Amino acid sequence: MSRNFELDTGAAKEASNAGKRITQPGPYVGTFRAAFYEKNERGTESVNLILAAENGQETGLLSLYTHNGDGEALPSYKTLNAIMACLRLRRIETKPGKVTLYDFTAGEDVVRDRDVYPALMGPRIGLVLQGEEHIAGNGETKVRMIVVGVFDPASRRMADEILSQASEAKSLDRLLAWLDKNPIKPLRGTPRTSSGSSSTSRGGGSSRAPSDDFADDDIPF
Repeated sequence: MSRNFELDTGAAKEASNAGKRITQPGPYVGTFRAAFYEKNERGTESVNLILAAENGQETGLLSLYTHNGDGEALPSYKTLNAIMACLRLRRIETKPGKVTLYDFTAGEDVVRDRDVYPALMGPRIGLVLQGEEHIAGNGETKVRMIVVGVFDPASRRMADEILSQASEAKSLDRLLAWLDKNPIKPLRGTPRTSSGSSSTSRGGGSSRAPSDDFADDDIPF
């Protein structure tokens, strides 16, 4: 017996977007549907984000490791500050909340209690994502998305340009040109691309923390 169909608009959109999960490097604009704090068993602190992009796709969990167990700032601390600058936030605070996360053991979404950052969720934000090779639990080499740049969707300016009140947005185009040549960050020990650049240094160059160069009175928001 044949099957009749009613239009499933959600399925149609996902077909156009090559699936729900973002797997391709590039710039994405959307809002954070999740933003929460965690500390692992080694004392490493992270701010964990899930971007719901305006094209209907969403990222997996983007973990920004901000401080190690000794309280020392890690590279992603600058990325977090870049997000705050692009959202014009001087401070973010946690409060108890709930987050929907995918549970690989259960094979489905589950709701978890977490300390969430309400100020990060809601406003539009732009992220530049690069692929990063990693060894999965089954020993296979897989690619996950990492944040290498942050920008304001309205002006296309990155954090350094917002803080310096630059009249033109130039950093994002330079970053995207670099990403076009370096879409995947290889595993350590594997050859780099001809550019010889690392995603960490590239992303950090346009993601300075406000405290690096600005006194409070100089921050333009």
